[in-house]
Amino acid sequence: MDKIAYGISFIVMMFSILFNTIDAALLTKAPEPLTEQALVEMQDKFDEKELADEITVVRLSALTHAQRHAIIALQGLVARDKPQIFIDFGYDANDYSISEFEKAGYRISYNDESGNPWNFASVVTKFRSYIADSGYTLYATTEDHGQLNTAINLATLNSWLPVTPADEETVIQLGLTKKADISGDNINLKYLKNFYKEHKDEFRNDALVHMYHYAMGMRDFAVQQKIFVLYIEDADYEGRLFRDSIMRELEPSASIFGWCQYEIKFTESASRYGHYVIPSDHSYNLSILSSFDTAEKFDSAFDGEVQLDADKHYVAIVYSDGDNLQWIQNGFSEFHTWQGYGLDTPVSWTFPPIASQLAGTDVNRTLAKPENATFITGPSGGGYARIMNMNSKELAAFSDYTASVMLDSGLEVMTLLDEIKYSNFDSSMQKRLGYFSRYDNIKGGILQLDPDNYAGGGGRVYFSDDKPFVTVGFSLWHPSGDAAQVSNEWLAEQAAIVNKKPADIKTIGGYTVINVHPWTVGPDDLAYFISQLDDGIEVVAVDELLAAVEQNIPHEFAQPN
Repeated sequence: MDKIAYGISFIVMMFSILFNTIDAALLTKAPEPLTEQALVEMQDKFDEKELADEITVVRLSALTHAQRHAIIALQGLVARDKPQIFIDFGYDANDYSISEFEKAGYRISYNDESGNPWNFASVVTKFRSYIADSGYTLYATTEDHGQLNTAINLATLNSWLPVTPADEETVIQLGLTKKADISGDNINLKYLKNFYKEHKDEFRNDALVHMYHYAMGMRDFAVQQKIFVLYIEDADYEGRLFRDSIMRELEPSASIFGWCQYEIKFTESASRYGHYVIPSDHSYNLSILSSFDTAEKFDSAFDGEVQLDADKHYVAIVYSDGDNLQWIQNGFSEFHTWQGYGLDTPVSWTFPPIASQLAGTDVNRTLAKPENATFITGPSGGGYARIMNMNSKELAAFSDYTASVMLDSGLEVMTLLDEIKYSNFDSSMQKRLGYFSRYDNIKGGILQLDPDNYAGGGGRVYFSDDKPFVTVGFSLWHPSGDAAQVSNEWLAEQAAIVNKKPADIKTIGGYTVINVHPWTVGPDDLAYFISQLDDGIEVVAVDELLAAVEQNIPHEFAQPN
């Protein structure tokens, strides 16, 4: 029977892929844009709660690894009513969030009634009333995807605290009783399928958390928001069929949180069903941060008349991994280091607009030092998606969501990431851009196109509704993928390539978007690269470069000679 079910699942998935491929190729014209009011209403996707007057701060170092997962689950249970547990992972960004709570008038509690720092026992005791029937689920280990994630899912369903044998005696002494025991279960694919089939209607249908056992992110938010958590190894073909079946049943434009093994396979799979990925395997405390109000918004895109020098070649430097929410939350160190240099050179940064809804304190921390920085969305607008895999209905839903979350954040320039695979790519991409450009609050964007490390577009420009979408023309990305291999000699060679670009403000050949790869090119490297640019190269913010292209280039598809 399992083989028959597997075969049926495979046929259904193949038919779905074939249908989507045909439908994506036969893309219909973009529908009329939603009203601004409708976009605003879409921003309430996840539940927000009023924070408690006192915030309990638990330091990560006070907990064992297994205890951390228990307190993370408890954090989510408490946050269903009044978010009030904050776990300090020891990052500067955590300190900033705590200071934001204090500035907003919340009391910060580091110690229990005895004056001792909060620990596992004291936190469980304080918030025991949020644990249904004073119950716990016993699971075997935190070192197994199925065991940990199933225990978290049971916490979501039953509000029981997930604990391992190492802490069972402690919770019994605290007055908890065992309600479920999965510690002896072999949680294989068949088990997961049966569990999901039995309980799927009890979880929300517009989000999924895909999280491996060795990361602690997102599970508090999953418990609070009632999101199903699982992890499938991308090398597990049958497991991928099951994961695809879940994605196929989710509402269009669902949020896929967490991360994966194989980026392209995973994001293409999510996109095939109209969804977007929010890389967030190390995103913490979202169950409380998502309910912290922030009035900060990003500045509007440049809309004035651009003054150009006909003897200059214009480049915009985009430091990009802004699709990555956890990159922002765990320091955004490249940005803060660069801002500390006090240089005059404008650099543009990709930033996930969903942070405005889920991590407002991190938005505040970023905007506290905005000098010479311009912000655009990470790929691909609302989240990491590959729009070439979407059909008309899915693309409409995703572009609606992108316009909504950009309106909420204030970001007006977007980034799109995809891959050139077919000969009709240009015409197909042109149609897809119309789904985004139909919105007044989206002023244009850049395209990061593989192959060639995002520079596969070669600097060409697409106009959609008279708005420019310029492809990356040069990628500062060391071919080794190893930051240790980056040298001043290599950086000077890359600058020499840019220095040869022509001055021609009337054609797209006179403008270049430079992508900077954060995992190989650090702030010091970028500073040296910029120092090697000739006087004939003018660095501008990306929104200013787009305005210059819009004002000086004929509004039709064009590419450099």
